[in-house]
Amino acid sequence: MDQRPDGPVGSTAGSERLDAAARSVFPGGVSHNVRAAEPYPLYVARSEGPHLFDVDGNRYVDFWNDHGASLLGHAHPAVVEAVVEQARRGLHYGTPNEPSLTLARRALERLPGADRLRFCVTGTEATMYAVRLARAATGRSTVLKVEGGWHGGNTDLAHAVHPPFDRPETRGLPPGAAEACHAFRFNDEADVAERFERHAGDVAAVIVDPRQPGTEDDVDFLRFLADTCEDAGACFVLDEVVTGFRVAPGSYAARVGLEPDLTTVGKVLGGGLPVGAVAGRAELFDGCEPGAAPDDRVLAGGGTFSADPLTAAAGLATLDVVEAEPVYDHTEALGERLREGVRAHFDALGVDGAVLGFSSLFTPFFAPEGPLDSPTAIATGTDAAAQRAFYRGLRDRGYYLNPGVMGNLSYAHTEAHVDGFLAAAEAVLADLRDAGAV
Repeated sequence: MDQRPDGPVGSTAGSERLDAAARSVFPGGVSHNVRAAEPYPLYVARSEGPHLFDVDGNRYVDFWNDHGASLLGHAHPAVVEAVVEQARRGLHYGTPNEPSLTLARRALERLPGADRLRFCVTGTEATMYAVRLARAATGRSTVLKVEGGWHGGNTDLAHAVHPPFDRPETRGLPPGAAEACHAFRFNDEADVAERFERHAGDVAAVIVDPRQPGTEDDVDFLRFLADTCEDAGACFVLDEVVTGFRVAPGSYAARVGLEPDLTTVGKVLGGGLPVGAVAGRAELFDGCEPGAAPDDRVLAGGGTFSADPLTAAAGLATLDVVEAEPVYDHTEALGERLREGVRAHFDALGVDGAVLGFSSLFTPFFAPEGPLDSPTAIATGTDAAAQRAFYRGLRDRGYYLNPGVMGNLSYAHTEAHVDGFLAAAEAVLADLRDAGAV
């Protein structure tokens, strides 16, 4: 495969034309708000390895990788072969099937503290079911989450995502939904203790995404949350939809020695196809048994396409590669090199910025006001417009990041791709500095 760094892209008139047409079909032209971009989003025609190819024939090195779902890169040959082989046997059966059973067993082997698992199709469903399981197990109502934490679009957690963190993320919620979800400041043990005291005897769960705010300096705080939940009889829920199977062979929890009561996973586990799952201690799933008494019943799992064999085939093929090849060594090394390279450019060019992330994850921030030690600090103390301008400049030079969110590397990336990215980043930063944009 050609590994040369990609250069400036040509016309993107095809993407502009399709975006104009999409605005009369989709609200804002998209079916996922995070994919919106100025002046218009990129329309992709195909993907392969580390690359995206847009409808105008431009090639980009992709540092978004399907929302982080494609750890191996796009269309990895082993995954494609497994999917094609399964497709010949059937796309979906609507019945139990051996591939999904095998994938679940392999996941449970790697997720600390997990005895049972239920598949769904999205991370949003997984976090919804996790909250429901926790409430059912504890008989309590209140869920605590991090200010700025995003756990999908489900009703239970659509609260305190954006500043000022004191309101629901959306209209259309039923009465009382927002009152049952409360946010605390990340890395603030006193704030957590105050929330538990305020809702004493009614905290069902604490849910947290371990990539918040994107460093590994927060393990002690996560352990504090787990211990506090144990003392209060609440469930500690680790949302590993992003980090599960991306930052370690099993999960972030396995990487740092945590044992959650419930874990949500998705993205990488599906090998590039749609997947979600909630896993945890066996007794938390007792009410999910088909024969559970009406008063004990818990609906967690379901959906026409849950546990489909096509996704399982892709997920199993991905795990096979991860176990046979040095995937994590490769992505960790490239991730550290990229983060350090961008930091060096900030310093050399006199641009006020910071780069957070760990493992294969990275995010540059501009004009940080104090330590970026929480999602609150990031949301209220960085220049989001400068970040978007930086991403647009990279896209114009053939390096794709989704505006405003965390980038990631795949096993398909090489040193040459990181070299090209860093050269492009240096040029974009210099242009933005000279224009007074950073």
